[in-house]
Amino acid sequence: MYQKQGSAIYRFGGDGELPNLAVVSLMGKGHLALRGERGVVAMATETEMTPARGPGQGQAPVLVTRLGGQQRIFPVGAPVRVGRDPSLELVSVNPMVSRDTHGVITSDPGGATYVDQSRRGTFLDGKQLSGPLRITESVVLRLGDPATGEELGITPPLTSTQIARNHGRRVLGGRMRRGALAGAALAAVAGLATYGFFALRPASGDLNGGLPPAVLRHAEAATVRLLEGTPDTAEHFGSGTIISPTGLILTNAHVAQPQAPGLAVALGAPMPDPNPPFLTVQVTTGPSSPVATKYRAKVVAVDGYLDLAVVQIYATASGKPVSPGSLHLPYLTLGNVASVQLDQDITTLGFPAVAASNSITITSGVVSTFVPDPLKHVRDPRFQLETTARVAHGNSGGGAIDNAGHLLGVPSLTIPGQGTDVSWRLRSVAEARPLIAAARNHVAYHSKILVPLTGAESVNGAGVGATSDAACSGSPTAASSDSVVFAFNVTGFRPGLDYIAQFTLPNGDQMTSNQEIMPKSGGSCLYFYMSASTIQQAAMPVGAYKLQLFAGPSLTQVGKTAVVHITAPAGH
Repeated sequence: MYQKQGSAIYRFGGDGELPNLAVVSLMGKGHLALRGERGVVAMATETEMTPARGPGQGQAPVLVTRLGGQQRIFPVGAPVRVGRDPSLELVSVNPMVSRDTHGVITSDPGGATYVDQSRRGTFLDGKQLSGPLRITESVVLRLGDPATGEELGITPPLTSTQIARNHGRRVLGGRMRRGALAGAALAAVAGLATYGFFALRPASGDLNGGLPPAVLRHAEAATVRLLEGTPDTAEHFGSGTIISPTGLILTNAHVAQPQAPGLAVALGAPMPDPNPPFLTVQVTTGPSSPVATKYRAKVVAVDGYLDLAVVQIYATASGKPVSPGSLHLPYLTLGNVASVQLDQDITTLGFPAVAASNSITITSGVVSTFVPDPLKHVRDPRFQLETTARVAHGNSGGGAIDNAGHLLGVPSLTIPGQGTDVSWRLRSVAEARPLIAAARNHVAYHSKILVPLTGAESVNGAGVGATSDAACSGSPTAASSDSVVFAFNVTGFRPGLDYIAQFTLPNGDQMTSNQEIMPKSGGSCLYFYMSASTIQQAAMPVGAYKLQLFAGPSLTQVGKTAVVHITAPAGH
């Protein structure tokens, strides 16, 4: 969901907080950089060093709120009280809000905290808060009543990239606990201006977009919800589209098989969730009726990098085998993505957790642009379709159809942009055709997109220094200054191989670069320029640093963890 080409993302460990960082692109092949508020972290190969850059011009982080249709901005650290008292920072006229202080918002560089102080309570996703709520991503609360209480939107003082990472890298998977919806009711990932304005609505037979009612009803019947495991144990769910009467279902790899090779590269980091033993298939029973648990399905073709999977129904929900030929299920056919026009109507179907409903939800919009593969592994310029049809967590793996009911895309991810901008992305079904063909022909599918590991890859040493030459020479120590270069000496890294690096700072914080691709020219030293200002320090902290390098479709660690040291400058 992040821009991959010419960019880098850094993840901090511990409490999971991130500094204020903005993804930037640098001119020139192989150059990567991450600009913080006061500096740049760059990464280059041995022959392509990115020079140090001056301080960035990032704005100071702020807390953003929305109440009663009005957006307010507050500096970090300033307490914000909400209630009906005119002397408070946020004033409501809704009688369900407490006359005095209903709740208090406090903020810090790592996020915000909301504390309810009312009798009526504050609610998130229909559930009353029982204690302080830590906020590291945008949320919408209801004051005084879980359904009709006034909405209070809160966006913490973080960048859109930080918010996106805090929310699971914006893959649109849902979550379930004991079969009940537990997904956060979040309306935006990159700012509060879009809060509460998802174009989500219960499925109906009359769309302004021109989709005939009969076509919509058929598409609804072909849309399913997929639970990872049984309804009693599933903690995650997504959506899917039936693409054959014999029970083939198209969905996302991150829904069906989170550990699929290539998915780590596509998302910039390995998924933490294990592969489920099977998927429970819940079918629609009507536009306003809850889904019915009917079948079990298993993965028969998956491509992690494409984030696509085909699953096959093989049993009833209780595990009794079924013959695919006896199913006779409603299904959708694939459309021709190559003929899709900009501003063409499109409708998405699925089961977003934000709707807090067990019935199907649809959204309508248009195709706004076509997006190529950011990492350039796939050449199709229509690798992704950007749409104005809003999608949310749980929509992952569902369908996006044209007015003829043909399947054009699979809702998969979002891209946070500048300010409140959010790009909603559909994976083109054209990329799914090889997987579907393999599934229909009962042959194994083998992805040929990414360069696999051969076992010959190795890290022969690591170093640190004030310059790339010093770091690549394997120097184990460097004096603390306002910047430093870390390096890995490698062999066996073939052109096209994906890799990332992870650095553990003396205080335990972890910084992870976004994945990069080994250039055709190869190279024996991979090095990374880091500015102390990026980690909000005047000089690089003194102490031991752990360096790790990961490569291949599953981002597997190559070599052992190396340790280098930054020492105090001479005379200190």
